[in-house]
Amino acid sequence: MAKKPKIAIIGRPNVGKSTLFNRLAGKRTSIVDQLEGVTRDRIYASAEWLSKEFDIIDTGGFVSSDEDIFNKKIKEQISQALAECDGLIFLVDGKEGLNPNDQFLSKLVRKSGKKSVLAVNKCDVPSHSERINAFFDLGLEKPTPISALNGSGIGDVLDILLDEFDFSNIENDLKEDYSISIVGMPNVGKSSLLNAIIQKDQAIVSNIAGTTRDSIDSTIKWHGKNVKIVDTAGLRKKSKVDDDIEFYSSLRAMDSLIRSNIVLLVVDVEKGFTKQEKSIAKEVIKKGKRMVILVNKWDLTSEKDISADLYKENMYNEFKDLQHYPIIFVSALTKRRISNVLEKTWEVFKKQNEKLSTKKLNEWLEKSVRNYPPPAAQGKSIKIKFVEQVQYSPPIFALFSNYPKLISIQYLRYLHNQLRDSFDLKGITIKFSLRKG
Repeated sequence: MAKKPKIAIIGRPNVGKSTLFNRLAGKRTSIVDQLEGVTRDRIYASAEWLSKEFDIIDTGGFVSSDEDIFNKKIKEQISQALAECDGLIFLVDGKEGLNPNDQFLSKLVRKSGKKSVLAVNKCDVPSHSERINAFFDLGLEKPTPISALNGSGIGDVLDILLDEFDFSNIENDLKEDYSISIVGMPNVGKSSLLNAIIQKDQAIVSNIAGTTRDSIDSTIKWHGKNVKIVDTAGLRKKSKVDDDIEFYSSLRAMDSLIRSNIVLLVVDVEKGFTKQEKSIAKEVIKKGKRMVILVNKWDLTSEKDISADLYKENMYNEFKDLQHYPIIFVSALTKRRISNVLEKTWEVFKKQNEKLSTKKLNEWLEKSVRNYPPPAAQGKSIKIKFVEQVQYSPPIFALFSNYPKLISIQYLRYLHNQLRDSFDLKGITIKFSLRKG
C-alpha cells in the first residue's frame, strides 16, 4: 500500500508558515508569534482535504546568511524536509513583497524537482490579489494568492498539489502502542536524546538554552511496536520565563506531558537534581504519570570519581519519591545506554495494564495491617477494612476505613511502599482515595 503524501511548507521567516500549518492541521501545533524564527525544528501533523489524507511538515524560516547560530541548522532541517517530502508549498509574503531570501529558496525549490506551489500569503481580501505580480520574477509556476489567516485560497493550493497523487490505496496511520514525553530544564540534552533514540537529527541541538520551542512528535517502530516520542521545550520557573514564546512553549510541554503514557525526566549530570527538577517531578507525579529519570551527559564523569549509586542516593536525599522510579545514566553524545531507554519505558508501560485483583489487594492489606496496625488518633481506634482499585490510569486505590480522616500521612506512606513492593509498581504513580466504610 502507498504511504500518505508529505507536503512541506518552506519560506523565509515570518511569512506565515506556522499559521498555515496550524490551519491545515486544524489545531495550534506550531507556535505563532510576530518575532522571526520562532519555528526551528521540523514539526509534523496530519491533515485532510476533500477526504484526501496527507501529512504536513512545518520548517524554520530560511535566511541565506549564517550570522545567527541557528540559521545553518535550520537550513539543514529545510534540506531534510525537501528530501523527504512529496510536494511543497513555497510561502512568500505578499504584503512585504519579493525578498532576496525568496530568490535563494526558489533555487532550492527548482533543484528539488518536487511538485510545488508558490503561495503568496497575506492576500486577505480580493483587492490584495495583485500582490502576486512581484513574484513572477522567481520563474516558478503562476503564484497563488492565499490568506493563512482567514483560509482563502488554501483550497486552490491543495487542489494543485494533491491532484497528482493516487489516494485510492493509501495505508492507514499506524496505531500508536504507547507515547513518551521528554521533559526537563532547558539545555539538559532533551533534543540530543530524542535524536539518539530515533537515530536521526530531527530536533536542532545547540548549547543555547531554549533551542526547542515547539513540542516535536516523532513516531518510530521499535520491536514491532509503534512508539510516539515527544521532545518538549525546557521548563523553568514561571518567574524565569522571558517572553510569550517561552510561555506558550511551556504550555505545549505540559500538554504533551498530560497526553503521554510515560514521561522521561532528563537531568544534567553536572547540574544535578535541583529544585527545578524536583518541581517538574512533583508535577509529573501530581498528573499521575508513569516516569523514568534519565541522568544525561554521563560521559562527562569518565575522568571523575563519581559513583552511580552515590549519585542516586544524593537524588533520593533531594526527593525521596524518586526511589519509586527507575533511573538510567545515559549519554546522548556517546549513545551510552540509549538502547536501554525504550526497553525500560516499555517495561514500565506494561506494568499494571490491568486492574489488580480485589482479592489479592485485600490479602495484601490484611498482611500489611497485621504487621503494622494504623496508630490510634484522637482516642479513636482506626480500622482499614477494605481496598479496591477504582481507576486504572493513574492507578487509584480506595481505602475504606471507620475514620478515614484520622489516618496519618506517615501510615499512608507505609501502605504506599508496601503496595509498591508487593505488586512491582516501580515507575508508576499510585494514589489512595480514603473513604468512609
